[in-house]
Amino acid sequence: MTGFFRNMGDMFVRDLTWNDFNRTFNEDFRGMYEFYKKNIKPEEGNKNRIKRTIRFLWFLFLAFLMKLTPPRRLMYAIALIFIIISYSQNQISAAVYSFIIVTILLAMELADKLITKDELSIAREIQLSLQPSGIKMLPGYEFSAHSEAAKEVGGDYYDVIKLPDESTLVLIGDVSGKGISSALYVVKTQTALQLFASETSDLRELLIRLNSYIYGQLKRNYFLSLFLAKLYPDGNVEYCRAGHPPALLYQASSNDVSWLKPNGFAVGMAVSSNNISPEQKLNTDFGHSLEIKNLRMQEKDLLFLFTDGVSESVSIDGKEYGQDRIAGLIKKNADKSMEVIKEHVKEELLSFRKGAELRDDTTFVLLRRS
Repeated sequence: MTGFFRNMGDMFVRDLTWNDFNRTFNEDFRGMYEFYKKNIKPEEGNKNRIKRTIRFLWFLFLAFLMKLTPPRRLMYAIALIFIIISYSQNQISAAVYSFIIVTILLAMELADKLITKDELSIAREIQLSLQPSGIKMLPGYEFSAHSEAAKEVGGDYYDVIKLPDESTLVLIGDVSGKGISSALYVVKTQTALQLFASETSDLRELLIRLNSYIYGQLKRNYFLSLFLAKLYPDGNVEYCRAGHPPALLYQASSNDVSWLKPNGFAVGMAVSSNNISPEQKLNTDFGHSLEIKNLRMQEKDLLFLFTDGVSESVSIDGKEYGQDRIAGLIKKNADKSMEVIKEHVKEELLSFRKGAELRDDTTFVLLRRS
């Protein structure tokens, strides 16, 4: 009998670590609260703390019940009845029935979660397959990139597209939010951009077409930020951004860094219109907000494009990584190989978080003039 209980105990605590507890009591409970709070009525300010807590728990319980399917809700009610019977009439059998019903319910909910997780894993594989793979050496440049989603799928992406004028477009994008909805918008955006890029090499025209296509289709509070770099084999680079974090340019000759931050509205936030005055266009029109700039990269110069998941990566004590750390990291490692730099950036971000969850999708692209 002792061996039985020992085996049962081993089964329940097998592979259990402190990080598992930390994740459950921090990430999982926070996620549960965010999920259910949409169905919880706002608290009334004139109640005392105990009453507010009881009221919150009651509405949390109701929100939980309403998320169950009707048959499972009935099964749960029956389990509660058996618990009451076992308590009031001291019937062991009723407690056993209640345990069996609740266990079956947990098994059903777990099966749903695992099925959804499998489907999300497939979606993740599809999303990864849409990223450029096996990129041939860009004429005159070295290339490396990394992308990590905060959830199974995310709203970050990057792409490398050959343009009609034989230049190469390297871009990085970020749909606001994360998860499935953002991932679907990414697919829509990537498909549209590749189509438009086959018809024009002009960055402003490309973004205006994309904005006209996307504007009005994004859900409220959603938008798309982009940074585009058009590369020529001789080192000339034409670049612009649409509401995206600035790019970092490392110049090998001076061993210094600078930020590239041309003006531009995010895609989907402003209309492209020809029916308003020039003065109005400067403030409201997407196309007129875009600023196209040029630079010439010399040998060993490095361009670092990233999404805000990099600069806004948060440590366990709530501090943001920030652009200054990015600049220092790139400057310190600029003489290393592209893959080594990429690994250094990944390790630095992981070390900075110190076990904190990845709150936002994290993507960056490295380009170096060879």
